[in-house]
Amino acid sequence: MVQLFALAVAAGFVVLGAIVLSGVDGLRGQQTTIDELESPAEGRLKPGEVVTVRGPVSVVEPASPERTGPESNGDDSAALWAWRLRRKEGTENGSRWRTVDGELAVGEFDVDHGWDRVRVDAATLAADVDDPFDSSQSFLGEPETETYLGDLDPVNRFLERTGLAGEGGALSDVEVTISVGRKTTMPDKYQRTVVRDGDELVVRGELTETADGYVLRGTDETPLVIATDTLETQEDQLRSKIRMQKAVGGVFIALGLLVAILGVL
Repeated sequence: MVQLFALAVAAGFVVLGAIVLSGVDGLRGQQTTIDELESPAEGRLKPGEVVTVRGPVSVVEPASPERTGPESNGDDSAALWAWRLRRKEGTENGSRWRTVDGELAVGEFDVDHGWDRVRVDAATLAADVDDPFDSSQSFLGEPETETYLGDLDPVNRFLERTGLAGEGGALSDVEVTISVGRKTTMPDKYQRTVVRDGDELVVRGELTETADGYVLRGTDETPLVIATDTLETQEDQLRSKIRMQKAVGGVFIALGLLVAILGVL
């Protein structure tokens, strides 16, 4: 009876480890995409091929997001405006932040890739992205700005004012939350990243040539992918996450094997 219980526990550890390791494949797919984005086209661009262009953007028609946030002055000439609304909700084991709304608003813009100017047709990309900071088609890194849409409670307000919870603070990842059911005392927060005229952007898609010049589009086989100039940082974070998942998955499997061996002995 003891052996059966030990084997059941061992199997649970092994299954849990396998689940953790299964997520590595998806992360490797993201790393492959980042590697492709980090290798922009060199030499003369060839229509009909999948290419990556990188350079400063030139805004033709600014993006018009549905929500600009309380700190926006409304005069940003944005090629891309990525935003999301995050809400902290109570769970059985505590609380977690969840995206309740978001948008990737795109305008009309070109990318100056070397001597070539390439128009980017990003309309389909905007329609397919619900959370622009958690999408396989947009690699924007962490939001560049974040604003609470309400008053912080006294404890969290103290941590913010003293700098302990600010960027680089000793308690930068600490937030005190009181929850009743699924409601918490933390206000929603608006996060955004704006790519303005002159900012660098990386875009990958299928290149076509029109009477007005080059146009980069997404297709069913090759969806359009965009990224900001934080790709190197994103790649480092992704590699760390892959190593961590491998380590955690390996530990669970090793524990399962150890429990199985002890249970049989």
